[in-house]
Amino acid sequence: PEFSKGIQDIFIRPFSTKNLTAYCPMYGRNHAVKTVCEYHPTKPAEWICPSCNNCFCRECIDNRVVQQYGKKKVFHFCPKCNVEAERMAFQNSAVGFWNRLPKFFIYPFHPRALILMASTSVAAVLVSGPGLFRILLQFAIWGVVLKYSFSALKTTARGNLTPPKINLETISSDFDMVFKQIGIYLVIGVAFAKVLQSAGIFIGLLFLGLAILSVPAMIIVLVATNSFLRAINPVVFMPMAWRIGWAYLLMYLFLIFLGAAPAVLGHYIIAFLPNSLHGFLLSMAETFYTIVSYHLMGYVLFQYHEEIGYEVDLDDEYILTEDSASDKSDENPLLNRIDILVKEGNIDDAIALIKDETGGVIPDLDLAERYYNLLKVKQLTPQMLEHGKVYLEHLAKANQKQRLCEVYLECASKDATFKTAPSASFKIASALNEAGKAKAAIGVYNNFIKENPMNPLTPKAYFLAASVINDQLKNPTKAVRILKGLIKKYPKHDIIPYVQKYLGQIHTT
Repeated sequence: PEFSKGIQDIFIRPFSTKNLTAYCPMYGRNHAVKTVCEYHPTKPAEWICPSCNNCFCRECIDNRVVQQYGKKKVFHFCPKCNVEAERMAFQNSAVGFWNRLPKFFIYPFHPRALILMASTSVAAVLVSGPGLFRILLQFAIWGVVLKYSFSALKTTARGNLTPPKINLETISSDFDMVFKQIGIYLVIGVAFAKVLQSAGIFIGLLFLGLAILSVPAMIIVLVATNSFLRAINPVVFMPMAWRIGWAYLLMYLFLIFLGAAPAVLGHYIIAFLPNSLHGFLLSMAETFYTIVSYHLMGYVLFQYHEEIGYEVDLDDEYILTEDSASDKSDENPLLNRIDILVKEGNIDDAIALIKDETGGVIPDLDLAERYYNLLKVKQLTPQMLEHGKVYLEHLAKANQKQRLCEVYLECASKDATFKTAPSASFKIASALNEAGKAKAAIGVYNNFIKENPMNPLTPKAYFLAASVINDQLKNPTKAVRILKGLIKKYPKHDIIPYVQKYLGQIHTT
């Protein structure tokens, strides 16, 4: 507490205005931090899977409703493991990272991290030496360490203070993060050279200092968004660092100490040990402090989750509606599993899941829309057109006229012979007519008439087509010919009185 208060006095007192204080969190204050969802980094998690340890919000959790003794009971299952999930606290209290510094150094002594440190250090010693092939192997080992450190940052940011498992998924998934971090350093180097060349040594060094100061913020943004462009965008990482406040500078100070620690150990301790151990111990030290550094950054992200916010860091391509706070127990749980597969980039698996679970019978609009969009993304045009008929039926039932027009015109543009289901044809034609697509509406009516000559609704299709031709296309002669043919073909149909009345109005006008 005395240390925290001293930091406040040094840094915050000279800037103690209300506005500045609002953006600079005090070190003595504990922040209520929400553990975030595995697939929605800005949404608080409410359940955790005891099998995979992933956390899920109410949009992702698989809800199953069971009637027990006449009452509805909802069970929550992990959408990945199909194991019943455990309810989490809605908020978790996180102490300031400065108050738990010793625990950061204990973190890599977990068996998982120790195995990684020992194995990579032994491998580094074995491949040490000159030669291009050995250099490539050393780079690969360093990449494995860095990727594991990224995973440690990510899991810590979700409130999981246990090092991640050592498996193929941890090491290989999103391995491009390693190259993206290298890209950050390359961008800083190129920008520094440009500034140095154009503005001189003083401005260049000032720029370099600010850029290096921003590296932790860039790495945090990179892990949170998996976007290289956002990570190097000052509009993204600078506000994030500002929202953390002076604690960001304190974190940066600790990161400097951690980065310098291996060199200090090598000079003052390892140098006095047997030469055969130098390479191994130096590699162990570098890996140890790298994991600690990334764990520290992850915890800062965890601690200041609410202050930072991730609205600008979200991947809008797959994000769901953020204002949906109602219980989704009654919705189709299959949607959650599909959305998770899509977020993980497994679109083919999502399509296969829909086929397996539905047997080709799509029961509702939401699922029909997901399936249509997935087929469209994968450019499976024949399947998309076939499913488009089902999707249009659901849209017609829901009376979504605008989307009805969009989907029909999209399908018709892919196949000039595309025909809709009879049950949806009238609403599609009506929606097209209202949208000013009179010719397309007549095309739908004509297709209905050709495909369903014995349908009781066929006379109505004739009548509606004639009315569109007269009212919208201003061709009364053709409309009269159609209506007279209708009267001749169906003289006793219930619609004939209305046809005769409308025919008389055409003559009078």
